Amino acid sequence: MNSRDRVLATLDHEEPDFVPLTDHIYMPRSLEGVLGKPGVRVDTPKEYIEVHRILGLDLIAAFPAAFPMTQVKNETYLDSWRTRWRVVDGMSWYMEGTLKTSEDLENFVTPNPDDSRLYTPIKEIVKLVGGELAIGGVVEGPFTRSWIPMGIQTFIKMLYTNRNVIQRFIEKVTDFLIEMGKNQIDVGVDVIWIPDDMGYVHGLMMSPKLFREFIIPHLKRMISVFKRRGVKVLMHNDGQIMAIMDDLIDAGIDAIHPLERAAGMILEIMKKKYGDKITLIGNVDSKTVLQRGSFHQIKEQVLECLKTAAPGGGYILASDHSVHEGIPSDNIKYMFKIARRYGKYPEVTIV
Repeated sequence: MNSRDRVLATLDHEEPDFVPLTDHIYMPRSLEGVLGKPGVRVDTPKEYIEVHRILGLDLIAAFPAAFPMTQVKNETYLDSWRTRWRVVDGMSWYMEGTLKTSEDLENFVTPNPDDSRLYTPIKEIVKLVGGELAIGGVVEGPFTRSWIPMGIQTFIKMLYTNRNVIQRFIEKVTDFLIEMGKNQIDVGVDVIWIPDDMGYVHGLMMSPKLFREFIIPHLKRMISVFKRRGVKVLMHNDGQIMAIMDDLIDAGIDAIHPLERAAGMILEIMKKKYGDKITLIGNVDSKTVLQRGSFHQIKEQVLECLKTAAPGGGYILASDHSVHEGIPSDNIKYMFKIARRYGKYPEVTIV
């Protein structure tokens, strides 16, 4: 059983040969630290894939190319969504959205989702992987992609003051995202991975009612299109999101990532309540244990996750956020080494 088969079996709630491994590793210093050489990025496919091979990962996130940016001054850039970014060492850091009025939203034209340049890195990953790893094409969600061009405060204000305008804008954004996903499926990805952070450590970024009215229907529309094309849909959703977990499952997601510990996303509860409905991904603490913990502490937490969520299938081990720059390369390598050593079925069920 190769990595691709392992992941797809797990998403079907079967027990493969090993618990699959994955993570979001995209920050330059993290990639460079694992590979031990400079210049590694998500858009240098050969080196990016090699990082995943070194870590023994089964599922790789394939990111489309960044939207074109125009330099405004110094390190400040404006992208094709009218969003302002600060670019430092090749990494873009969000500053603000510039769409502020109803007229801005009504007149805004989304970028062209059929621009072939967006899919160049993904095509290369598909070619180089050759069916060995499972490939998750990354498509943003309707919440994040809608609020970023205007800022979260303007977005939430408009939900109350310009309801029809904001609904039309979210619909326009979702149409764009659907085309992005369809094009990635046509390129050859195995699953669609939707990052759409709806929570922070203490709860949701807005009320469940607003999510149910303005976001979930559009997310459901996206997912239904992708699943009709034969792929599973994974969701990355940070923070404490238990208040809308049932809504996300009803929308059709096949897996949820990353089950953030600091936000109270308790793996045992998730397994008992949702383990027969969706695949669970993550829950190894990236804020404390992976950053500052000993190898013994890392091993204990990895074994805890395996014992809690692996029995019966439906679990992929990962950190509870991403492999960020604060995590030493030796720690992340050790985490996955231990996970592979002890994550073999059926022995994993008695760890």
